[in-house]
Amino acid sequence: MRLIPDILKNLNKKRRRALIEFLIRENFKELGYRRTRLRISGESDRISITDGSGLVISFDVGYASDFREDAYKWCYVDFFIKKPGIDIPDDLKRRFTRYIDSESKKLYWRHREMARIIDMDQAVEYIVKIKNELLDLLRKYDVKI
Repeated sequence: MRLIPDILKNLNKKRRRALIEFLIRENFKELGYRRTRLRISGESDRISITDGSGLVISFDVGYASDFREDAYKWCYVDFFIKKPGIDIPDDLKRRFTRYIDSESKKLYWRHREMARIIDMDQAVEYIVKIKNELLDLLRKYDVKI
């Protein structure tokens, strides 16, 4: 019977979404981030923000929400290079993986991390730190985003 896993998944998604919405409204907004629509097909369970740097921070609300009862405390956070179809050096392919949009067939580069979002201040600090490290790497290799 799938009733319990479905209830657990839906509950974790709601809790995770609420935590992320709070982070965006209270913490990320103060740092100059704003909500953005990530135009990638099949990604309806995402909440995305940007600060205009060329990277989009995207919280994957649904992935692994059925893993266990406290799965809402953790969230996969993707850092997408907003500009599709760019070339990146091989050295950066250790940090970024390809993501092909199934609808438009455009190639995006993304970096994925897992963040413990229940610890809100630490989560924001961690996510911004990773974003800044990725931007520094892109600048070091002169990747125009």
